[in-house]
Amino acid sequence: MTATVQRHEGTGRARAAQRYTAAELTALFFAFSAVGWLWEVALHLVLEGELVNRGTMLGPWLPIYGAGGVLAVLLLRRFADRPVLTFALGTALCTAVEYGTGKYLLAVYGQRWWDYSMYPLNIDGLVSPLTSLLFGLGCCAAVYWAGPALAARFRRLTRRQARVLCAALAALFLLDFLWSTAHPNTGAGVTTPPGGMIVVEPNEIALLARNLP
Repeated sequence: MTATVQRHEGTGRARAAQRYTAAELTALFFAFSAVGWLWEVALHLVLEGELVNRGTMLGPWLPIYGAGGVLAVLLLRRFADRPVLTFALGTALCTAVEYGTGKYLLAVYGQRWWDYSMYPLNIDGLVSPLTSLLFGLGCCAAVYWAGPALAARFRRLTRRQARVLCAALAALFLLDFLWSTAHPNTGAGVTTPPGGMIVVEPNEIALLARNLP
């Protein structure tokens, strides 16, 4: 039994350490972008009861998830035999990508597409330990499971089918990106004010309650 478990673990880590072609990485980018969009939309629907198009773009994709996922499988696969290190590096990678992207969006558009001001130890409301750890787990899922599984499915396509699929997705994404760069998706449930969310402390709530007529 132990030998079987070790063999399966070895096989899984070997799959995680595999090399990916440019076409496979392109397909993974769109897959991770779409999964990220579905996650964000579903999470907002559950928490806020609103169905909104999350992200800066019009289409069902969030490129920050796509870029993070591709960077994870590309950079972390060499550490696949060390899961704890993979998790730590994935957490650091996601923190850097999220913070850099958030700063860019603030500098260019003066708006936030996410805000962690309510979480402890956050940095500028753009990153926080809790969300970084969750994204670190997401990196591990991409490296050990999602990346290899999606690439295996992609390889079932013929070379022509793979090229047509990647070209079509890239064309749609480019058109969306060009339009959204000039006309980003904003509004209720999508963006927050430049100053971030207002966090009301418990003592302030008590003071407001005492001052009510």
